[in-house]
Amino acid sequence: NQNMPEKSLKHARKLLIWLILSATALAALFLGGRPASQWETILRFMNGVTFNQADPIFHKDFSFYIFTLPVLNFVRSWLINVVVLIMVILASFYYISTMLRGEPFSLTGRVKSHLSLLGAGLLVLFAAGHWLDRYELLFSPTGAVFGVGYTDDHVTLPVRTFLAVIALVSAGLIVASIYSKRNRLIVYSVGLWVGINLLAGSFIPGIVQRLIVEPSELARETSYLASNITMTREAYGLERLQSKNHPALGILDSQVTAQNKGTIQNVRLWDEGPLLQIYNQIQFFRLYYDFAAVHTDRYKPDGQLRQVMLATRELAAEKLPAEAQRWVNRHLQFTHGYGVAMSPVTEVEADGRPTFLVQDVPPVGEIPLKRPEIYYGLKSLDFLITRSGMQEFNYPGPGGPVYTHYDGKGGVLLSSFFRRLIYAWQFMDINILISGEIKPTSLIQYRRTVQERFSTVTPFLLRDREAYSVVADGRLFWIQDAYTVTNRYPYSTPYQRRFNYIRNSVKAVVDAYDGTVDYYVSDPADPLIRTYQEIFPGLFKSMDELPDFLKEHIRYPLDLFSVQTEMLLQYHMEDPVVFYNKEDQWAIPVQTSFGKTQALKPYYIVARLPGEEKEEFLLIQPFTPNNRHNLVGWMAARNDGKAYGELVLFRFPTGRHVDGPNQVEARIDNDAVISEQFTLWGQVGSEVLRGILLVIPLGDHILYAEPVLSL
Repeated sequence: NQNMPEKSLKHARKLLIWLILSATALAALFLGGRPASQWETILRFMNGVTFNQADPIFHKDFSFYIFTLPVLNFVRSWLINVVVLIMVILASFYYISTMLRGEPFSLTGRVKSHLSLLGAGLLVLFAAGHWLDRYELLFSPTGAVFGVGYTDDHVTLPVRTFLAVIALVSAGLIVASIYSKRNRLIVYSVGLWVGINLLAGSFIPGIVQRLIVEPSELARETSYLASNITMTREAYGLERLQSKNHPALGILDSQVTAQNKGTIQNVRLWDEGPLLQIYNQIQFFRLYYDFAAVHTDRYKPDGQLRQVMLATRELAAEKLPAEAQRWVNRHLQFTHGYGVAMSPVTEVEADGRPTFLVQDVPPVGEIPLKRPEIYYGLKSLDFLITRSGMQEFNYPGPGGPVYTHYDGKGGVLLSSFFRRLIYAWQFMDINILISGEIKPTSLIQYRRTVQERFSTVTPFLLRDREAYSVVADGRLFWIQDAYTVTNRYPYSTPYQRRFNYIRNSVKAVVDAYDGTVDYYVSDPADPLIRTYQEIFPGLFKSMDELPDFLKEHIRYPLDLFSVQTEMLLQYHMEDPVVFYNKEDQWAIPVQTSFGKTQALKPYYIVARLPGEEKEEFLLIQPFTPNNRHNLVGWMAARNDGKAYGELVLFRFPTGRHVDGPNQVEARIDNDAVISEQFTLWGQVGSEVLRGILLVIPLGDHILYAEPVLSL
């Protein structure tokens, strides 16, 4: 302002400079934080390996869409933010500067040149966005198919190419406006890009889809449907599925049972839910013990393959009496769980209790367990301190408590005052700093659940819903299945909007005593895990390095199998015409017992597959037609030896009825003898629990079995 004193004007200019510098610093912090948050995307781009697969539209390797395209989109988005922030800061600077000089603000001269160049740069970035959006059509959810459809291929794709050219032309017009005294050229260039973007970007493709594609959709979309079916099956590992016919004969005779004696002897009599209740009633021994979950596995205690269920006896310090809820008890003395309960699924004692292969404290049974302490499991306190001046409670003995001292390597040494200070700050617990029971050799253990340890080390891997416990080599281990996933696999339909590609690439093993986590690559052909091996070269080990005593207990993961079976409900139809018409849509069976309806989820059993010579550990899922109750087939995942990971689909004859779970349940409920027994049990105060209905293959026949427990 010309009326302002020179001194005041000088102060105002200094204030303006400081404001500009402060705004620039804040903008730099904001813009600098975004690349840091994208470390995984950038590292995958820098270390990505090829898939050796190309899409049918652009003929680019899938690695471009999974590793390169996300980085290009991020860089473009980040540069747009940079340019916009610079434009805002400069425009504000020029505006305030002209006001301080007492001059009217005008878009001329240096101001016009500077802002026009930035505006042109912004349009160049928009042009890059239109060009990159062409590739994003491979993930388009519109139309009859996920991915590029007829309208995308013939209209949207050329339109986005044209929009990229228009944006570049508009950028050139803005640069040319620098040499013009009028600003209309800027308005015309921006208006040209906006108008064509609105007209061609959505209106024209919508008209083509409605007037040209929809009246003859199947004929125009057939080739694109075929690409979607092929890519989706590959993305979920369904292309290696072996499909076989199964006669599903319904009459069992003595010859059939004699030929399948091993399968019948392994029919499950126990279900996970009821067995967990039993364990928590007869094997917990003290209130501060708890069985959190029952896991299914197989062992050979007598040289014969036997399916078992087991659960770890973990410490529940929150269940200590109120007067025992002391800091010393919760963090120094009651530090760990102890042992497992293990039962074969095929045996019941005379009083209705399970037969135990491992039981009691200290553990006794047919499976040796020399190191039963559980410092790392499914549940834990925030932290505990071992090797302190206090003895640790080990287990309740006949003559009183038995104590121990931790002899493992799990935890961080509290070897200095500084470390104790840091952990006191982290856990907001002054006792860590002042307790006289803590020694320089003491270890502080935290992140003690398998889930926490796994996710902290490898947040980029998706873990299975549960880690399962294994008793092997006299120790307790946890095996955590993990997946590499992406939502960038071309033409593949997403699963619940979460991902459209999945591989069980890793099996992590956690030592229940030491807490060590070892990662073994179970699918070395997966390009995603090969990329992570490049990023973290010392983290992953080969499956050949997995100890033999643990190889016997790896199993096909439940979550992966559930995803595959759900995708198979549609993608067992490989003919595009059948797929489009949904002529053979399948569903997951449901069973209704005692008025409760539940889906029949996958289950592990020991059985002999049709055509095989011996029983093996299988994961099975039956199927029914959509909105029908009869069975149409079942799928099995094999778990043992060299056959591990093989998927087999058995289809039933299309012209004959095969009872499904709900129909078998209805027959059970209508059976007078069975119904009378259920009623009798209920009248004497017992609770009758019915497990999932098992559909078990017996050669060319099918056996239905349902565990029933009266509590």
